[in-house]
Amino acid sequence: MKLNIITALSLVTLMMSCGQPVNKEKEEDKKVEEKKEPSAIDVIMNRRSIRSYKPEQIKDNELNTILECGVNAPSALNLQSWEIRVIQNPEILKKIEGSFHNAPTLIVIASAADNFFSPVDCGLLGQNILLAAESMDIGTCVLGNFTAFLNSPEGADVFKSLELSEGYKPLYSIAVGYKNERPEAKPRDKGKIKIIK
Repeated sequence: MKLNIITALSLVTLMMSCGQPVNKEKEEDKKVEEKKEPSAIDVIMNRRSIRSYKPEQIKDNELNTILECGVNAPSALNLQSWEIRVIQNPEILKKIEGSFHNAPTLIVIASAADNFFSPVDCGLLGQNILLAAESMDIGTCVLGNFTAFLNSPEGADVFKSLELSEGYKPLYSIAVGYKNERPEAKPRDKGKIKIIK
């Protein structure tokens, strides 16, 4: 009788211990299910201009995804009136250090001078780049002053290194890298919205 009670207790203990890992696996599966990818609205609302970056370079596959999303932006008559140059060369970046918050990657967007819609096309391309990067928690900042640098005597060598096609001029650039800050959103003026019915 004593042996049967010990055997029964051993079996109960064994069954309980065998059941625990299964429950843990179910809990882990549940956590994975609960962790959802951010929606497009989440990405838009979470994106901020980042002005402080970690020194390490973004991965090639991340850069390729960001650029692929960029060129899938709409463009007038599907002319895709843009050219993109990505600067990751440390020597070139050193020449323009300080003008792009020390990001390890700089994307230069150039527009077609003879296409009236090109600036809009380039804007749509850039927004896709910004949102694709944010969806991967990669920081970005749009830089308008970079074109002034390219047109200065100090920027002549950098401009030449871009090897833009004839008729294309740099419009703006985007600093890209891993975030070293997480700023709060700045106020937005919803008074500028009017709905006409």
